[in-house]
Amino acid sequence: MLKTASKVTINTGNVLNLIDIKKKAGQNVTEELSESIKLTLSEWGTQNGVPVQNGVGPPPGGHPQTSHRHSDYKVMTASAAAGSEAVINITRPHDDVQIKMAEEERKNLKIGVKIFINEDSTTALTECLENVFSALHTAYIDNVILAYNPDLLHREEGTDDNTLKNTYSTKASPISMGSNVRMSSTEVEADNEADARKCEAILPGIKILWAVLEDFVKEGRVQQLGVADVGGGCLRKLHAWARVRPSIAQINLASCCVVPPSLHAFCRANDVQLLTHADPPDLLSIAAVKTLSDAGVGCDNLDWCARYQVHIKCRGVLALKGYVCKATLDNKSDKLEKLQKI
Repeated sequence: MLKTASKVTINTGNVLNLIDIKKKAGQNVTEELSESIKLTLSEWGTQNGVPVQNGVGPPPGGHPQTSHRHSDYKVMTASAAAGSEAVINITRPHDDVQIKMAEEERKNLKIGVKIFINEDSTTALTECLENVFSALHTAYIDNVILAYNPDLLHREEGTDDNTLKNTYSTKASPISMGSNVRMSSTEVEADNEADARKCEAILPGIKILWAVLEDFVKEGRVQQLGVADVGGGCLRKLHAWARVRPSIAQINLASCCVVPPSLHAFCRANDVQLLTHADPPDLLSIAAVKTLSDAGVGCDNLDWCARYQVHIKCRGVLALKGYVCKATLDNKSDKLEKLQKI
């Protein structure tokens, strides 16, 4: 079935009810996402009676993908006009997402979504959000945080899996405002210079994507917008430009143990909630891609990934947590044809 598809979307469902995830307490973000995707693909392959590997079809004379036997996994194939991409959506309709969402009134729930995307594609961002709405069966989302990390920022870093695991092994926690920690003028200048370079590279793309998010706010489908890892200078520029200004700013624990005083002052003056996180910047390009390859699915890259979390407001309890991702599959036949022409 994956033989004819160029894209696949994977909805992990509520990872809080996956026993294998629960057993691995203390795992980092990369490990959690990787394990969730592998479990979803593995169970899908088992339930549908076919291997997950690209290019491997159903057994001779059999069509398990169209079988009417009970399955906890639903596969919907979308193919439009000629030239359009074939997409397979792997989801878990018997997961407890709908049950958990129905246990409380919507007004008592707080839904937060963080979107990881490496391209300034308005189509991809819209598709990502629509998939989250579909997964949660909700009319609106309380807040969306954009984590835009174009590949060009990481091509020269040479980060390996071990470095990634060691760097992002801790969970997000409050960080010091650093009233008793002083930075030298040289360090401040270096940070400002690095911030300016990064802002110049990512701000145009952020603006393209931000306009899409603003439309969702205008329609009443998203209530608050936030942005991750943009730096103080870039946050100020985005705040001044945007029609719907960011009300949440996330900074990475791995790159900042002390909040820059100027950033802290700006957030306080403009009512921007300052939060920390421990998500690796290249979550899409390293961990998840490796996961799909290990699971037997050749993968060129992940187009996007959204993490959703649903809290019960009055109790502060995390009721739901899951991921929705989209991958570009490795088309072996196309690559073979290219090699034969060389």
